[in-house]
Amino acid sequence: MKIFSAILILVLTVVVSVSAFAQTSATQVLTLEVKAINKIAVTGNPQPLVINDIPAGVESATVSDYSTTYDVTTNMENMKIVASINSPLPSGMQLMVDLGSDQGSTAGLVDVSNATTPVNVVTGIQRGSDASQAIGYVFTAYATAGTMPSDSRVVTLTISE
Repeated sequence: MKIFSAILILVLTVVVSVSAFAQTSATQVLTLEVKAINKIAVTGNPQPLVINDIPAGVESATVSDYSTTYDVTTNMENMKIVASINSPLPSGMQLMVDLGSDQGSTAGLVDVSNATTPVNVVTGIQRGSDASQAIGYVFTAYATAGTMPSDSRVVTLTISE
């Protein structure tokens, strides 16, 4: 009986040892996804655009600011940046926006004076990033416009399809 018990213990030890080492790998199922990434950010706000004087015999006066920049990142193809203004300017006043771009086609100076509906300013933006691109604002007042007390407008830049 002692021999039988010893053989049984030996067999069980071998079976347990083999079972412990029988599985040498394991698998897992991963779900991977990359969603659409479309980000735009601006640096600071432009200086106040103030028109103090229109020389005699001149129809308009213009001031500009190119002190701010924007960054854009997208993993989509053929994106665009649109601009809109929260409230139209009075008649006889014009606000233009100009965005630089290395990744897309800029529209140059775009009138946003009454653009409560977005207008294209950069089109054809491809996958990647475009950093430290210039934002320019050009404000013009015509002699027929009258005065405008200091007021603020919000220009919104949006990256979209």
